[in-house]
Amino acid sequence: MRKLLTVLVVVILAAGAALTTASCSGNAAVPGAVWAQEEISEYRIMRDDTVIGAMVIRLERLPGGADATLNATGETYHISSSAHGTRVTVTASDLEGNVWLQAESIMDRFTSVASYRKMSYGDLNYELKAHFSGRYYYYTIDGGEEERIRVGQSGYLDREHMYTIVRCYDIESGYSGSYKIADPFSGEASTITVSATATDVAFSNPIEVVDFEGVSVSRPTTACTLVTFTGSSTPQGKSISVLYSKADGLAAQGDPASSDAAGGTASVRVPVQIVENDLTYELVRITAK
Repeated sequence: MRKLLTVLVVVILAAGAALTTASCSGNAAVPGAVWAQEEISEYRIMRDDTVIGAMVIRLERLPGGADATLNATGETYHISSSAHGTRVTVTASDLEGNVWLQAESIMDRFTSVASYRKMSYGDLNYELKAHFSGRYYYYTIDGGEEERIRVGQSGYLDREHMYTIVRCYDIESGYSGSYKIADPFSGEASTITVSATATDVAFSNPIEVVDFEGVSVSRPTTACTLVTFTGSSTPQGKSISVLYSKADGLAAQGDPASSDAAGGTASVRVPVQIVENDLTYELVRITAK
C-alpha cells in the first residue's frame, strides 16, 4: 500500500546542513524547535470516512554534545549540536492492533542523521536502515548490501523528518521552500516542494490536549495553516495537504524545568491533519512532558 508508505513518514524533523539552508527559500526566519522535551501525538487513520487504524508519533529531545543510540539498530551517533538532538518514533497499526509500520529516526538539532523503518502491510514488507555521512545517504534494505545516494551537503532531509522540519518555520506568514529526499527504492534523490498559505483554516474535530501535569483540555476547533507537499519527480501524483495548528492556536505545555539551550517547552505548530488521496490522518490527542 504505497499511499500509506508515503504518508507515514512524519513526523512528520543543522549541524552539517543548517536549517536555514535546508530550504531553498532562504528567507524564512527559523525560531528553533517547537516541541516540548517529549511530545506524543495520537492520530486516527481514515480511508474516506472509515477509521482503519491508529498512528502514534513520539518526539523526544536528546542531550546536545552527547552520543545517541538508534534503539531499533543499537547503532550510536554523536549529537554535535550544543543545543539538542531529537528522536522521532512512529508506530501505525490496524484496529486489531496489528503493526503496519515501526520507524525511528534521529536528528542532530535539525540535521537528519540516521533512521530505521520496518513496513509490513499487504505487498509492502521490508526493513530499511539508513544514515547520512558526508554528501551521501547510506542504506540497506532487508539486510542486503549497503548502497548510497548522493544528497549533497545541504538542503536534504530524511523522509522521516519532512513534516517535523517544516514546523520550525514561521509558516503562519506564508512559506515556500524545497528539500532533497533520498528514495532508496528508486536509488535517487527527489525534490519535495513545500508551500504554505497565509489564510487561516479551521480544523473542527476535537483534540484532547494534555500538559506535563496531566491536565487535559478538549479543543473543539483549532486555527491552522495549510501546507502542501509536492514531489518534483514524474509522475508527480497528487500533493499531500497538511494542516498545522497556528503557533498561538494550540499549545501543549511541557515541563518548564526541562528547558534546554534551544529554549521553549511547549509543543506548537502540530500537524493536526494529513491528507493524501483517500487517506487522512487526524490528530485526536497530544501530550507534552
